[in-house]
Amino acid sequence: MRRRLVRIILPVGIVLGLALLTGCPFLPTPSGTTPPIYRNTTDRTNNGATYVGSEACMACHATFAAKHVLHGHAHKVTEVDEGAPTYPAGATRAGGFDPPQGRQWSDVAYVIGGHVRKARFVDVDGYVMTDGVDGINTQWNLDFPANGTAAGWVAYEASRDPNDPKPYNYSCFVCHTTGPVESDSTNPAFQDSRPGMSGTFAEPGIQCEACHGPGSGHVPAPAARDLFVDTQAATCKECHDRPFESDDDVIRASGGYIKHHEQWPELKASGGHAAFACTICHDPHTSTNYDRENAIINECVVCHTDTKMALHANGVFVRGDYTEVMGCESCHMPFASKSAAAATAAVVGAGGRMGDTRTHVFRINSADENYTAMFSTDGSEVVTDAQGRAAVTIDFVCLRCHNGIGNAVEFSLKEAAAIAPSIHSD
Repeated sequence: MRRRLVRIILPVGIVLGLALLTGCPFLPTPSGTTPPIYRNTTDRTNNGATYVGSEACMACHATFAAKHVLHGHAHKVTEVDEGAPTYPAGATRAGGFDPPQGRQWSDVAYVIGGHVRKARFVDVDGYVMTDGVDGINTQWNLDFPANGTAAGWVAYEASRDPNDPKPYNYSCFVCHTTGPVESDSTNPAFQDSRPGMSGTFAEPGIQCEACHGPGSGHVPAPAARDLFVDTQAATCKECHDRPFESDDDVIRASGGYIKHHEQWPELKASGGHAAFACTICHDPHTSTNYDRENAIINECVVCHTDTKMALHANGVFVRGDYTEVMGCESCHMPFASKSAAAATAAVVGAGGRMGDTRTHVFRINSADENYTAMFSTDGSEVVTDAQGRAAVTIDFVCLRCHNGIGNAVEFSLKEAAAIAPSIHSD
């Protein structure tokens, strides 16, 4: 159920037509270079090819491989083989954990995540370990300095029935693996023959062929350049809009935060940016968490040439060991989504609000309203206006910094609302 936004909205987006008139880029092609040739933008099966594995891809595409290995996609799920999974040295927060209390690595078949924000564990029978079944904390949260999260064990599905273990089946790994296939009457298989893993996949993690399709036809004839390339980024939508392949444009939420996998409907509800493809801003092979400089191919100022940072210009926010150079995303992409943990009042004050994932809802609700105005009555989704646009409230935007903690001035919600509409002026 959607509730209409009725207060003043401070927009940041520009309409698609204006973007075209002002030369805003719509392809991630550096100026002065020849656009790449894509001969297959429609057939993700690559004419019925089979999967060859990421190592075969990396043998020729070393540059892409070096970028992708640092990306969270590559480590979305990792098979455990005689000890703790390893993560690249450049992923400075990744790894560093043991299995849940009382368990050994020989009790674990796969680790889900462990690279950016959290890790969960799949046991040797193919079930995700939960507190309710295992009787211990089963989710490991990684350090996340931005919101003050320190690494440690937390509860995961503590109320789950001990007699109802959680299967790690196709509905889970469809967005975690390469080449997932649902189990049905024609494919009654279980991955690794584990009873909890109904369905199969070709390779753990979101590897090259997850987005480009199987590569057996490409390997012997790379010059044909007929490997699938999704120029519209529709492949991203499949998993960055849950449930898998959802078409309802609902931005799902829980507990006062946007869920962490809602980037596609967020973008569609962002006003002037709704027609953007993910690849206008993102290099899909490069990690925004560990290599942001190369991951973002078009910063906001490429299009928003006349927008001023005003008093935030050259600003640096410091809180303890966390440092953030103020940029457009500090306010227009606040941490309104939650994957693993949210900031406590000790970090953001009584009025501030902060998850651990930046939202792609760029518009800001500058009214004197807290986060409850952002969500439906039952808290299950973000509300939109008559034009289908969403907006984040200023407790996510202003008060996560302006709370008297650290080096920023403290504002009340009412004071921040009075300042927000003119924040880009001198």
